[in-house]
Amino acid sequence: MAASLQDVARMVGVSISTVSRALHRPDMVDAETRKRIDVAVSALGYVPQGVGRALVSRRTRSVGAVVPRIGASAFAQTIEALRQGLGKANYTLLLAQPAINEQADLRPLRTLIERGVDGVVLLGNDCPSAWLDLIAKNGLPVATIWADAGNALPGAIGFDNYIAGQQAAEHLLSLAHREFAFISGHLASNQRARQRYQGLLETIAAGGGRLSRELIVEADYGFADGYEAARHLLSKKLPFSALICGNDYLALGAMAGLREQGLDIPHDISVIGFNDSEFSPFVNPPLTTIRFPSVEIGTIAAETLLAAIDSKKAMPPPQMLPTALVRRSSTGPLQHGRKHG
Repeated sequence: MAASLQDVARMVGVSISTVSRALHRPDMVDAETRKRIDVAVSALGYVPQGVGRALVSRRTRSVGAVVPRIGASAFAQTIEALRQGLGKANYTLLLAQPAINEQADLRPLRTLIERGVDGVVLLGNDCPSAWLDLIAKNGLPVATIWADAGNALPGAIGFDNYIAGQQAAEHLLSLAHREFAFISGHLASNQRARQRYQGLLETIAAGGGRLSRELIVEADYGFADGYEAARHLLSKKLPFSALICGNDYLALGAMAGLREQGLDIPHDISVIGFNDSEFSPFVNPPLTTIRFPSVEIGTIAAETLLAAIDSKKAMPPPQMLPTALVRRSSTGPLQHGRKHG
């Protein structure tokens, strides 16, 4: 159950009105008392409820999502599916976005709780424990979307990035490719990218292929990043016949960089991406990719959250959804003698 103003007052040993003044008119309360109240607020996870929360039902028919990066196509697809699923039950989706590199900041989450949301959605595996503690102290159900297979939190919904990496490598190995290059997201800060890389690396090695560290470029996930990374790889003059890209945006940019150097796709170099973005069937050549269940994640998150809100029961165990190879024209059999770099 969420902490109340009375709980804070009882813990500090002051009146409710003193706590209220400390929160809303801090200049009217002495510094020592304010400090003790701040400590109690933090310990109890107390968040003042907004005026919009219904007095009888204690519901606002809203769900809050804290999403660090909405611009990426896959995340946007998930958020839209979540919004649609909630909308069918007449729930509104509220979004909060923490500043870059400030995920530990509780303010976006506190703002949603102050608005009286009935449930919370968090993105990925890297949610700070302070976020989860604050949600638990306020008695709210939480769904963690785009979770990886190692996420054991109830309400986690995602897919196995290691298997996605395996699928990409197995496809290229089946086409007789043995020399690989990889344009990845930033591995140190992105657990999903690390899991994908591990799946690639181990499958390539088991299949007799090679992905050397010299042919791995880490980049942001944009078109221009893929273009620059491909040019950088070619400048190394090291052989590779297959290029794996961390998402479809990187792959599209990389294909532009390869074509600019006179290379044909897939005759000279096969290219594969991840996600199956909306544009992927329509580029030239159409992009082979590993499809992520982006829409399904949002749909299931809406369903499980609404069920938990209505029943007041715990969220279900983690759900891992399948990924799948979508074979198009950007990958093809190895042409012997064609190893570019």
